[in-house]
Amino acid sequence: MAHRIQIVEDERIVALDLKIALQSLGFEVVANCASGEEAIRSAAELRPDLILMDIHLEGGMSGTAAALHIRQQLDIPVVYLTAFAEENILQQAEKSAPYGYLLKPFELRELNATIRMALACRTAEREVHKQQKLLMLAVETAQLGIWEWDQQQSLFTGQGYFGKITGLAMEPRQEAAPPFLRLLEHADQSRLNQLLKDRGRVDMITTITPDDGEAVWVEMSVQEYEPQWQESAKQIGVLRDISERIKSEQLLQQAGAVFQSTAEGIVVIDAERLVKSANPAFLRMTGFSLLEILGQDIDELLHVKKHTPDFYHSISQMKEVGWHGEVMCQRKNGEQFPAWEHICLVSYDNEFPSHYIIGCTDVSSIKKAEIELNRMAFHDALTELGNRYLLNEQLAIELQRAEMNGSRMGLLFIDLDGFKLINDGLGHATGDQLLKVVAQRIRETVRRSDIPVRFGGDEFFIICPHSSEEDCTAIAGRLLEKLEQPMQARDETIVVTCSIGIAMYPQHGRTAEKLLSAADSAMYEAKESGKRRYCTFDESMAEKVHERLRLEQRLRQAVKEQHFTLHYQPLIRVEDSVLIGFEALLRWQDGGQDIPPAIFIPVAEECGLIQEIGSWVLQQACIEAQRWNTTFHYPLKVAVNVSVMQFVEADFRQRVAAELEHSGLPPHLLELEITESVLQSLEDSKRILKELKAVGVSVAIDDFGTGYSSMAVLKDLAVDRLKIDRSFICNTPALMQDSAVCKAIIMLAKSLMLGITAEGVEEMEQVAFLRENGCDTFQGYFYSRPLDAAALEHYLQQYFSTQNSSPTPSKTRAATGKPRKAIR
Repeated sequence: MAHRIQIVEDERIVALDLKIALQSLGFEVVANCASGEEAIRSAAELRPDLILMDIHLEGGMSGTAAALHIRQQLDIPVVYLTAFAEENILQQAEKSAPYGYLLKPFELRELNATIRMALACRTAEREVHKQQKLLMLAVETAQLGIWEWDQQQSLFTGQGYFGKITGLAMEPRQEAAPPFLRLLEHADQSRLNQLLKDRGRVDMITTITPDDGEAVWVEMSVQEYEPQWQESAKQIGVLRDISERIKSEQLLQQAGAVFQSTAEGIVVIDAERLVKSANPAFLRMTGFSLLEILGQDIDELLHVKKHTPDFYHSISQMKEVGWHGEVMCQRKNGEQFPAWEHICLVSYDNEFPSHYIIGCTDVSSIKKAEIELNRMAFHDALTELGNRYLLNEQLAIELQRAEMNGSRMGLLFIDLDGFKLINDGLGHATGDQLLKVVAQRIRETVRRSDIPVRFGGDEFFIICPHSSEEDCTAIAGRLLEKLEQPMQARDETIVVTCSIGIAMYPQHGRTAEKLLSAADSAMYEAKESGKRRYCTFDESMAEKVHERLRLEQRLRQAVKEQHFTLHYQPLIRVEDSVLIGFEALLRWQDGGQDIPPAIFIPVAEECGLIQEIGSWVLQQACIEAQRWNTTFHYPLKVAVNVSVMQFVEADFRQRVAAELEHSGLPPHLLELEITESVLQSLEDSKRILKELKAVGVSVAIDDFGTGYSSMAVLKDLAVDRLKIDRSFICNTPALMQDSAVCKAIIMLAKSLMLGITAEGVEEMEQVAFLRENGCDTFQGYFYSRPLDAAALEHYLQQYFSTQNSSPTPSKTRAATGKPRKAIR
């Protein structure tokens, strides 16, 4: 359809030419007016798509005045066709917001282009208006309050239901801050004000209290409006009164709490008598799980004598009264029980029933309660395995049965490796989820005749009736393989291993106490042998367990009385053999006997003493290092080993900062050594390492090459140094494989711009190898064995006195080179 155009031109010949031109372009000319008054009347009657307006017209009204009236009253687009372009005329023309201004004379193609662009602009404008109307209709329908806050101009405007919700005026006005802020609670005022200042997106549910004093629940969203052209930045907010929704939710929560907590069994069925929901009391009463009864016919499921369709029809006639009476019901296991039942109708349209609510009370509730209490007493709530009471009961039963039948049986004791680290580092919720996954995998692995139980914590037992030792080791092997598969616990992917002890009846014990003790000893033997394995009991293991318990007792006493000392092993720069610091190494002498760290450190980790010991080591090392730096006026760095359990403690960063402040040791002179095992939880490790870097300390990965690290992991970690494990150094350069590993680690550190330290250096050939391949520093018996504080201080006196008399690095090496081996 051709667009309809009205011409307003006082010169008849010009108007006729213009009409012919427009018709040649395919437009329909609906009117030709010579005056402004005539143009307004014609536009009101004909409603053209566009008006071509001359400025100087017949009569008393100018074209600009007529255009302004048409634009404001009729909303019809105007394009000026005139020979005038003086400033005063342009200013008058601008007031009508024309869609074009074409100066005479003009070419036909100019006219065509101007008209088409004006019509296209009008079409787009109408679509915008349409969308705005739809938007405002949606706002009104959804009863939304809209507000706009121009911070630069301090201008606030409300729209929609804003006034009704807040009781505030909606017209634009100058405000120092959004006026509804004062209607919020003080805490929400501060929070929202800060969020508005941050200019981000805000979504919140809060209450406002209008001046009438009645609090209103509102759901609020605020979004930063990006300025367009010359506009200033604004914030657009939406308010919705959700008081009724909150009340409904509260009522639903109350009803849900009643539904869940009431002692009466309640089941909801639809008009076809199919189960839609049931509360815990009903499930406990009938023995069904919710999944088992959903969608099932309630009469087939519950009633011994089924209700007929006519029965339910009669209930629908009772409406509010419903039905009640005594019926005979049945449990899932077929057991029948008398119940008092009442049924009421739910009808959404007040005509046809949609659901029925059945309340059912077991009149044999005392017996039911006893059964339920019995189940709770013998099962673990977290994993749904049996608990230690079930273990004691079933173990006694199976031992008696095995003695009567002359059969064999086994007992497996499963303990997860490193579970305390996971539980402390990732949180108890993740630890609980992990235990549930472990329990499920145990269930999937054992035979139907086996009895798995959770003894407590991360300890599980499996009773294996009628089983040989070969049967039990086969089960243990399957468990090891099953549990090593990655597990998903909350948002973490975790690999966990276990140690398993196996005890057999009758060869390892004929009583429950002896079998439990034997399985415990075998499990500890598995842990001592490297974990991630199973061991079958033999008599020698019992003494090892007793020795470990004695060691734990002595260790606790040593912690209490602080019987530990620190020894320090010098750290030497490979390039010129200059002393740059030392590593603090923990030592324990018990009854005149040195206990190796490899013996007592794992025990300290298992029994939870490592955090207290580690804190003492950090404190003592910082104090002594700062004392020597002050005494000798030389910046010597001290390296301190940090256990995984220390590293994941929530306040570890604060403890490190506190010890540095207390001792006065500059942060850059403290290096914390962690093992690769802390990188199992990569995201947590990243966060902790960044916090430590913020303190100013450096971090090294100790015993590198023996654990979990890779270049993909290292490149994202805030670490400063890798330490090559002594197991790779001891056979270097003699063994080609170990030399290749050392070279690869050095190259890896260089590629990542990390420092590199070699541990356990004992031979000159090893030093030469390290120097040749670009290693930074080393430590080991080639230079010095670890020294106690007094010996190290004496050594430092000798070292610095020699250095002061030897101005060049070469003389320093000569003076402190070979004789150092005497310090071993």
